Amino acid sequence: MATTMGQIIKNLRKGRGFTQEELAERLGVTYQAISKWENDSGMPDISQIVPLATIFDVSTDFLFGIDHTSETEDALKIVSTADSIQEYGKLDTYLKAYDILLDGLKKYPNNYMITYNCMNLGVSLSLPDNGWIYAGERAEAIIHETIRQANFIITNSKNVSDILWARQNLVFLYSANKKFDLATTEARNFPVRTDLTLYSTMAIVNEYMGNHEREATYLCSDIDYSLQAFENNVARLGKAYYKSGNYTDAIEVYERFFAVMKAIFKDECPPPYHDFDSGDCYLLLAQAYLGIDEEEKAMDAVENAVMYYIDLMNKEMDNENSYPIVVCSPIVKKREFKQKISKEIIKKRLQKKLSDKCIEKINQNSRFIKLLNMVNCI
Repeated sequence: MATTMGQIIKNLRKGRGFTQEELAERLGVTYQAISKWENDSGMPDISQIVPLATIFDVSTDFLFGIDHTSETEDALKIVSTADSIQEYGKLDTYLKAYDILLDGLKKYPNNYMITYNCMNLGVSLSLPDNGWIYAGERAEAIIHETIRQANFIITNSKNVSDILWARQNLVFLYSANKKFDLATTEARNFPVRTDLTLYSTMAIVNEYMGNHEREATYLCSDIDYSLQAFENNVARLGKAYYKSGNYTDAIEVYERFFAVMKAIFKDECPPPYHDFDSGDCYLLLAQAYLGIDEEEKAMDAVENAVMYYIDLMNKEMDNENSYPIVVCSPIVKKREFKQKISKEIIKKRLQKKLSDKCIEKINQNSRFIKLLNMVNCI
């Protein structure tokens, strides 16, 4: 049976590591449109064909199933294999996936898809702040290879988002490698204003079109990303205060962050804005309280970190055995990005949190032991 365009788009999207929402964002369409294409219940408008081909770095003929070049098909298989063997919490599976991608680059040294995936995985493996996924002894070699891959993306990509992503990765990599002058040079490529985004500008277009429902969706989506960035900066700011010995200001930063979240979401379970790349703000708050010997308040924060996910598990599963995160706040309820999380991932995530060194001072506390037993029984 011939491969449909929907199947081709789905395979390419997964090969690039995009969610449906992320691909939709790059194309300026809804994630429902992407879903229809991939399920063969709809076709991309002809005006989307060239942008799709550009994003995936393939020919338009390939999208139509005409040009099945061996390299593109083989690259898809390599990326798919690397992705399929990664198991959350198991560093060895991520290193094996990384080596598969490196072997793919030996065969196809200029393949964009393999390079992009290898760069992203390399960043995760090479930065000490990434916790269990940090590759330790291999990190230095991975940094050098990932810098080369990021520069390849910058030189060869036609996609602004990919270029900025690669430049941001270089900021992290150069900083971790103590090349602060190069990191600063890369950082200066970024805009100062935070409203120079796809969703914000698409909202302007739809406002003038009179399409206010769509305008609201774009604005909710933009606010959703802004809240993620807000958490990232809050976590980093709190850690900066903590590392300089200013524990009281660190506590104030985290407490005010949670007050803002409470104001936006009231009594509903919000998306996990407190728990992104820069750390879980509840655990960071606990660490700061321990800095001033407030053990019970630290335990309160740890309990909140765990109970967020326990409360999420009290909701109904979807047909993929995952817990969808549904929000009602008009601030973000029309956002395009829909989150879900499986019970297995929740258990592994909570076990990692409770083994975090930043709270080991209270791991013999009776409340802590009770929490750990609860998590192990999930």
